[in-house]
Amino acid sequence: MSYRNRHECKFVVHEATAERVLRAVQPFVAPDPNAAASPTHSYPVVSLYLDDVRHSLYAETVDGVCQRFKLRVRAYADHPNAPLFLEVKRRQDKVVQKLRCPLPRGFLADALAGAPIDVPGASPQKRASLGEFQRLLLLRRAVPTAVVRYEREAYVGLDDPEVRVTVDRRLCCMPTDRPEVVFDGPGFRAVPLPGAILELKFTDRMPVWMHRVIAANDLRRVSCSKYCHSLNSLAGGRAQVS
Repeated sequence: MSYRNRHECKFVVHEATAERVLRAVQPFVAPDPNAAASPTHSYPVVSLYLDDVRHSLYAETVDGVCQRFKLRVRAYADHPNAPLFLEVKRRQDKVVQKLRCPLPRGFLADALAGAPIDVPGASPQKRASLGEFQRLLLLRRAVPTAVVRYEREAYVGLDDPEVRVTVDRRLCCMPTDRPEVVFDGPGFRAVPLPGAILELKFTDRMPVWMHRVIAANDLRRVSCSKYCHSLNSLAGGRAQVS
């Protein structure tokens, strides 16, 4: 089992700024292979977030706890053979650590119940990642809480595939207590945000061209948790950027 260290710089920007940034980074990136066939270089991202009944993981993010984590189940396609991904997203100050384990859909209910499961063909590392996800799930008594969906326009670095530039739009969510990841349904509602969510991601050092894009567009880094904004919206409040 191993976590991957990442740096994620988030900005909430007007659409005109997002388009200007995307034009500026074109010499250094290519469309994400998962989105290359799309005219807008976009694909859907749907996540089932897990939390305890007191929403403690939400509260730790809102309070800015330096060492915290989220538990989620992520999907990119809505068909029975498309895999799900169990994810732990830790934050250690400004460094993000991610752990991911692919999971066939038929195993999800047992996995979220904390039951021992044997995923066919899983490597020892993936089995360890599954065990860590379930350990944290049971430790925090986390249960399905909300489904969050958005469209992601995504690009990867030409020289370093670990470098990514993404723009997330059309954020929406629905409350749930079911162990399933759904893409559509009458329960979804739009989550109001003051702009698109631009993210610049990298390992180790930020590329020089990213520094230049940030300076040229006067980008100001913000904390912008889609899960927290979604819960705010479900509770009747407007999403706030801090």
